[in-house]
Amino acid sequence: MRAYPGIVVPPIAAFATMLLLAAGDAASAADLSDAAALTLVRKHCGACHSRNPTHPVFDPAPKGIVLDTIADLRRYAAQIFEQAVEDRTMPLGNETEMTDEERDALGRWVKALQ
Repeated sequence: MRAYPGIVVPPIAAFATMLLLAAGDAASAADLSDAAALTLVRKHCGACHSRNPTHPVFDPAPKGIVLDTIADLRRYAAQIFEQAVEDRTMPLGNETEMTDEERDALGRWVKALQ
C-alpha cells in the first residue's frame, strides 16, 4: 500500500484515481458539442436572453439578443465570445456563477465555428 499524509491508499485504488483524474482533464479539454453549448448558455444566459425572459428585470431580452437555439448562438457567437469569454462581463455580475472552465469551453466552441 502507498501512504499519503493521513490517507492509506491501496496501489490499485491509487491507479484508478489517477485514471479518473486524467479522464476528467481530457473531458474538460474536449470541444463542446452544439447541444452542450446550448445547455451551458441556457443555464447562464437564458433567464435574460430568451424570447420569454424569466429574469424579473428583463422583458424583452437585453439588446434584443435571444439565445434560445443553436442558430441564435451562432448568430451572436462574436458577442457571446466578447462578453462571456474575453471580457467576462456576462452574465451580469456573474449572477449565475459561470465558472472559468465553462467560459473556456464556450470560447472553444465559438472558435470552432470559425
